[in-house]
Amino acid sequence: MIESMTGFGRGLAEADGLQVRAELRAVNSRFFEAQLRMGSGLQQLETAVRERLQSRLARGKVAAQVELVRDVTAADSPVLNEAAARGFARELQRLKQIAGLDADADWATWVRLPGLLVTGTAGADEQRLTELVLTAVDQALEEFAAMRVAEGQALERDLRGRVAAIGASLQQIEALAALQGDRIRARLRERVAALLQPGQVPEERLALEVVLVAERCDITEEIVRFRSHNAQFLAALDRGGEVGRRLGFLLQEMNREANTIDSKANDVEILHLAVAVKEEVEKLREQVQNLV
Repeated sequence: MIESMTGFGRGLAEADGLQVRAELRAVNSRFFEAQLRMGSGLQQLETAVRERLQSRLARGKVAAQVELVRDVTAADSPVLNEAAARGFARELQRLKQIAGLDADADWATWVRLPGLLVTGTAGADEQRLTELVLTAVDQALEEFAAMRVAEGQALERDLRGRVAAIGASLQQIEALAALQGDRIRARLRERVAALLQPGQVPEERLALEVVLVAERCDITEEIVRFRSHNAQFLAALDRGGEVGRRLGFLLQEMNREANTIDSKANDVEILHLAVAVKEEVEKLREQVQNLV
């Protein structure tokens, strides 16, 4: 199974009157890149989110947005900051001892103490908030991964079809190349006849020239190597996984063979087929750039 690098995913997690929403979008890239936008109150969790993404994604440029949605019923409700309350109580007790005060502070004094009562996310437990964020990110990753697999399957079908088309063209090129000797001999005879009187060039000499030209135009090795690259390409698709770089290398070799066939072509039909093969290789290259 192969995967595309492009995808989208969304996740949502909620608890204790808090709701975290995460969205992931990705496009192709040679390496893993992450651009994070952390909402208010979540900036301290950026490293945890980045590490979670990197543990699941090998390649691709990922844009992630994580935000905290405050529940309407709980957003404005005051929450006691217990750590601050204990600190204030301890220091007020010391103040009473130092100043020799007997009276306790009234409630009006307590509620005016800065940071004693907080609202919204300020009173949220850090660990609980981290769990919510990572849960939302994990959900987004699951949807994101499913989309990448679906796109990868579509790409795989297209890649296999193009490799099959290249194989068919190679078969035609090979059949035409087998007839090149006779065609070269016929063309040389025509040119010789146009320039010289019949019998002025020995048949042995003409045969030698045919052999020399045929050797320069021989594309047997290129076709054999090309078919080997095709077989390796399909084998990589069969294995699945992270195949993008492997296929990219094979396409470089396939393009080299296609260019050599093109340059050696001494036949118009072979030339046209070689151009068609090069076009298919280029389309394969464009598609492979989207694979993990």
